[in-house]
Amino acid sequence: MASADTITLRGLRATGYHGVFAEERREGQIFAVDACLELDLRRAAASDRLRDTVSYAEIAAIVEDHITGEPLDLIEALAQRIALSVLGYDPRIQAATITVHKPSAPMSQDFSDVSIRLRRTRADLDDTDGPEAWNGGERNDVAPQPAGHAGDVDSPVRAVLALGSNLSTSGYSPEQILQAAVEALTAEDGSVTVREVSPLAKTVPVGGPPGQPDFLNMVVAVDTVLPAEKLLDHTQGIESAFGRQRGERWAARTLDIDIITYGHQAVDTDRLHLPHPRAAERAFVLAPWSWMDPGAVLQGQGVGELAAEAADAVGVQPFGGVPQGTRPAEPDRAAGPHAEHPDRPQPSADEGRRSV
Repeated sequence: MASADTITLRGLRATGYHGVFAEERREGQIFAVDACLELDLRRAAASDRLRDTVSYAEIAAIVEDHITGEPLDLIEALAQRIALSVLGYDPRIQAATITVHKPSAPMSQDFSDVSIRLRRTRADLDDTDGPEAWNGGERNDVAPQPAGHAGDVDSPVRAVLALGSNLSTSGYSPEQILQAAVEALTAEDGSVTVREVSPLAKTVPVGGPPGQPDFLNMVVAVDTVLPAEKLLDHTQGIESAFGRQRGERWAARTLDIDIITYGHQAVDTDRLHLPHPRAAERAFVLAPWSWMDPGAVLQGQGVGELAAEAADAVGVQPFGGVPQGTRPAEPDRAAGPHAEHPDRPQPSADEGRRSV
């Protein structure tokens, strides 16, 4: 039974280049979008917690990305892409009604607006062979690939990763391990590229067995064409290469790499849950992220604000390391990510598994 609860966003305006005429593609025009999401809001209404609802700020970002993104001939196709992306963002959204307004459509008559309105449900998202995926009997693949789908995605996705270490290995300190891990993240085939690196934070361990040494933590932004689960495979391989062994939860470790966000997408599989379900409560993730990107937003709230409110905020201090605002050095592509290097720990044969 469909929920009677809705979240509605009206009149989001941005310049796009959609239309069949050359001047529309060249000069652009203002488009406006209304989005009405159908979902059950009872839990959020009872808890008063942001995590129990869908962030309308994130929905607005998805809508704006489509308006300003790839030019399309028809506003019908634009509405379709917005609807399917919104449904793919969060599994709690059961249906999305999208209205696209084109008030400056190139017509000679006196008019105030042209708009189309369509409604899509989760059944439309899953039905890749249904009428929504076809046009005139020919496939018209407008549905975005869900995160974790086999094969690379069409265009790079910005992902945020959190790295931590509080154990040395083979004589290399946690600081050296993190620096080497950042270098190893950039894949030789170009499928992952490091774009931003936070300063290091020294943090008191949260949970886990007592008596652990303090952690060093950092956050990295990457661009990737890998689906989310393939990105997870990539990070797991790096963890294993630096001697990560999995045992007691939240115990000391040589290297931990968590995927925090993968574009605007929500992922819920046996291996991976995104956005990371505990990130909004962890100052050891939020603080370095806010140092790297002061305007960052997670689940509709500023990352810096979340960091200040987190229970572990008092245990997070700047450490130094990679200076704020810098970019990591390019790795030695010829030698490979784990080749001999005087300042880098060498990989271990251990092959661990991530438990998200």
